[in-house]
Amino acid sequence: WYGDPADGTSIVACCGGGGSAATGVKNLLMVRIGLQEEIEPIIVNTGDQVGVGVTIAKNPITNKLSLFCALGSKIHVYSLPEARLEQELSIGDNVNAVAVNAMVDKLSVGCESGTVKVYEIVADCRVRELASYVCEGHSKAVSAVAFAPRTNIIVSSGKDGTARVWREDECIAVLTCSIKDPKQPPPKRAQQVLVRGCGFGDLDGKLIFTVASGRKGKAFLSKWGFDETSNQYQCIERTDCSPYPISAMSISGDASTVALGAVNGTITLWNVEKWRAVKSFPEVHDLPVTCIAARPFDVPLEGEDESGVKYNALSASADSQMAWLTIQRKLPKGAAQRASSGPPLAEYINLLLKLAILFWTFSPLAKEMAETCGGADVPGIFQCIRDDVLVAPMSRPGIAVPPH
Repeated sequence: WYGDPADGTSIVACCGGGGSAATGVKNLLMVRIGLQEEIEPIIVNTGDQVGVGVTIAKNPITNKLSLFCALGSKIHVYSLPEARLEQELSIGDNVNAVAVNAMVDKLSVGCESGTVKVYEIVADCRVRELASYVCEGHSKAVSAVAFAPRTNIIVSSGKDGTARVWREDECIAVLTCSIKDPKQPPPKRAQQVLVRGCGFGDLDGKLIFTVASGRKGKAFLSKWGFDETSNQYQCIERTDCSPYPISAMSISGDASTVALGAVNGTITLWNVEKWRAVKSFPEVHDLPVTCIAARPFDVPLEGEDESGVKYNALSASADSQMAWLTIQRKLPKGAAQRASSGPPLAEYINLLLKLAILFWTFSPLAKEMAETCGGADVPGIFQCIRDDVLVAPMSRPGIAVPPH
């Protein structure tokens, strides 16, 4: 989810497919510009490759918007807003995660082999074919990568139970994540620790968030801070954030919220300052959450002024559904007035049809009331309607004795 605080531009992109890389069934990349539901998204067929990661970046010098999509062992670079393919970059390894730094001059990819490769981005968002450097240290697949906004420090997390901090190809810190529950006895068998999400909580890379879980059971969100005295990252907070494993994580642009997606389809929005969940959306999806994006900036984005709804996160799942999530309880006054200005034409037509049906149903009854009780006074009218119209008298044929 890309947002521009200067002009309110909002672009949402997601990728995936209905088949495997071998079958190539409905493998698509979808790009939606703006938050209005009526805007048709741009659909790009990715052939026999299933997209597993996507990020959007704007060159601060040329203002060119580009989309980077991880497809198998390649990175496809598309120009926006037309979603035109401009480059296919071969990585030589299956890619699980992709990130671009703030200056849009470096591209980082996390690979299935456990390596993190960093490439240089040159003019017009072209990526050099050879990696600038390779970070080696994870013993299992890399799940997520992220750049610190002001520096080129990278954090990566993997299925080996660790998050690692890199300054170029040097690993300067190893954050060993735990899923031990202090409220429960130790398990008989140790579970594999999967650190499926990581990211920075400040501009300089001195605050890191990670989320770790096993194949089942609780997930734990950790906050790591850089200690100037020991020159190391220390775990400041570690809290169970979900009764189910977390499969996707994203940090908002202002680092105030961590959005978490669980394997049971539940979405949790975690407030960093209060260090607690501020909103949970139980089982929004029928299948595990495969990707999630927290709000890029707190300023109003394109389409929100009209709708009055401020979205806090977007999520997608293997159930082929996207969820647009907000903690907002009610519409602002101006938006509420626009929403209540009147129903659309379709609702007017529907109301007229209902009234016509009611008139057709009750018109014979009204005619009989007028013919039978028209000459009576007011008290007599009510008695007449009750006894002679609504409740038929015993003398009417077919009431006491069936007619022959």
